[in-house]
Amino acid sequence: ATLRHPRMLSAQLLALQPHALRPALTPTRRGSSFWSEPWTEPLLFQSAWRMTLDIQSGGARLAVPLEITFSDEPVASGDFRWTVEEPTCCPARRLLASAGAFVGPKGEVSVEARPGGWLAEPPDRCGRSALRFYIDFPDGAQRNGAALPPGRAFFRAACWDGAQLRQFEAEAAAVRAELDALGAAAEASASLGLSAERAEAAVPSERRQLLEYQLEIIERSMPDERGVLPGPGDLQMAAGGELSIKTDGVANMWGLISSNFDTIGGFTFAPIRPAGAEVS
Repeated sequence: ATLRHPRMLSAQLLALQPHALRPALTPTRRGSSFWSEPWTEPLLFQSAWRMTLDIQSGGARLAVPLEITFSDEPVASGDFRWTVEEPTCCPARRLLASAGAFVGPKGEVSVEARPGGWLAEPPDRCGRSALRFYIDFPDGAQRNGAALPPGRAFFRAACWDGAQLRQFEAEAAAVRAELDALGAAAEASASLGLSAERAEAAVPSERRQLLEYQLEIIERSMPDERGVLPGPGDLQMAAGGELSIKTDGVANMWGLISSNFDTIGGFTFAPIRPAGAEVS
């Protein structure tokens, strides 16, 4: 068999770009003509979650549990910025946060937490929405050398539309199965001592490349090893995420050019109250 021209292969690879892997479009919940997949953000409104900050340094660990609620109250304009201006497609909403606490050498230590903001970005492939939020800790916290600096802490996780996530999990499993079958066929061809041309005919390398690329695209948006937690509706919430702080300085003119973020730890989620439940 003759391999196709590289340009033909490139065209097929481009056809597997993320937008080509999205499911059929449905009406948008924000009225945007660009983002038109089901939006997970409204499912989070008024849902409450227990989160635990986890910061480790030199063998020391600081774990601070607290509770947050994803309010549907809009945040004042300009109060939610990362490295660019707030996207017009998804304005930030108020995040409510309780005080945290941990046990230090002298007993329980309270950690003040002030309300912040949150947003769920438009879904990409596999129905994944990046979930971003911040909380202000005016006094920070420290335990045996592991520290949460005073100021604003930024958090990044993800959530998924459950139906779309299951769809792409099934698709990924099918792709892996076909790759395994191609691998077994390649081993069989090698054991038979087939020529390169006949081996290529039996197990086309072009097909393998397409499948590997397709699997890579899907896996980029799948949950990590921590898995997901069931949320309101069919929302699937990442079980954890990253904790970062801004580290602006002379190099970026203290944030005037762009903002620098350093990841100092992570956090885990646990559900407390589904959306719509009465708040006591």
